[in-house]
Amino acid sequence: MTTLIELDATKFVHFLSDLWTQRNWQTNAQPRGEGRYLIQGQRADGTKGMMLVLPDIEATVEKEHIKGFVAHAKKRQIDVVVVATQGEFVDEVRGFATNHDVTLLDRDELGETVTEEGLEETVRQYTDGDVFESAEVEFGLPFDLPEPVEDALASLPIDAIRERLSGGDGDGSGSLSDRLPSSIDDLKSGSPPSVRVVVVAVLLLVLALGSVAALGPMIDGLGGPSGASGVGVSAVSSAPADSADMVARWNAKTTESVQLGNRSYTAPDGEQFVVVALNVTTQQSSPGSLSQSALVFESDSVRYAHQPLANTTGFANGGLFTPNESETVWTVFSVPANTSTGTVLVRSGNEDTVAFIHDESLSAKPNEGE
Repeated sequence: MTTLIELDATKFVHFLSDLWTQRNWQTNAQPRGEGRYLIQGQRADGTKGMMLVLPDIEATVEKEHIKGFVAHAKKRQIDVVVVATQGEFVDEVRGFATNHDVTLLDRDELGETVTEEGLEETVRQYTDGDVFESAEVEFGLPFDLPEPVEDALASLPIDAIRERLSGGDGDGSGSLSDRLPSSIDDLKSGSPPSVRVVVVAVLLLVLALGSVAALGPMIDGLGGPSGASGVGVSAVSSAPADSADMVARWNAKTTESVQLGNRSYTAPDGEQFVVVALNVTTQQSSPGSLSQSALVFESDSVRYAHQPLANTTGFANGGLFTPNESETVWTVFSVPANTSTGTVLVRSGNEDTVAFIHDESLSAKPNEGE
């Protein structure tokens, strides 16, 4: 992978500003304190962009570092939202960015951009001539193993495994046991790359499965039918109401069509709409995250994503909810006409936990502009 060379903080910001300028943006870069910078841009066609820059090479960008910025950009109806760093993004941030249409740039992504667009000379304005970080070629892992993985490795019965795997492979390379790492240090530096990769991959899989097994059962939220002749709808919470990051009062109805202003949307042949309205309140100090794509409707072990309706959306703020404020949103699912029951739930990848509370007083009719 081609990695952009490390730049001085202000030079990194100027490079990113130049990058947008070369893409026909008019830009303005300003410091925002605490090692943060903001680049604002606008194109001749009216397209608006905002880029949050955290230039520190040691930065580990967490979701809490960017949620407020993204919420602010969405409320200002910014078209292009970017977060850039010379450090690294945690996986949670990458999931959050995908859900909210945010572009993330680190030195790996920027290195690829420089290569693909031939921007080497732009970089050299801010360096002694180098553009990319020199590659380090070594047998060892290019990072320290996380403590849980190292502990798991230490507990492996490597000697017993080596004994069980004794015996040659018939290719003159000796037994597989001779090529297994004998210790964690060997795994890091001295063992064949293929063996290390397989062992680490298996360990990560075991740890991942262990994490899944450690999760408690989902907590059933209050539910109810959406009408005497409609689909019986329930909802499943991911946490109790007193500890969830967000609380969503909800109601649902079944219909053949949805009317918004002078536009009408009809369910496809053989299907029906389930309209779900939610009044969402964030119970934490930072903006809550519940995107429309995070909601699914499950019936008879089949999950249905939301049904997009042309030129309208029930999630105007992109799934971000301001603390201490309640906001009503809505979404539509298209399900088979013979569906009798179903459950609304949140995908496991959503950043914040949600408690559902059924509220029959909440109107399930979509409203224009919500």
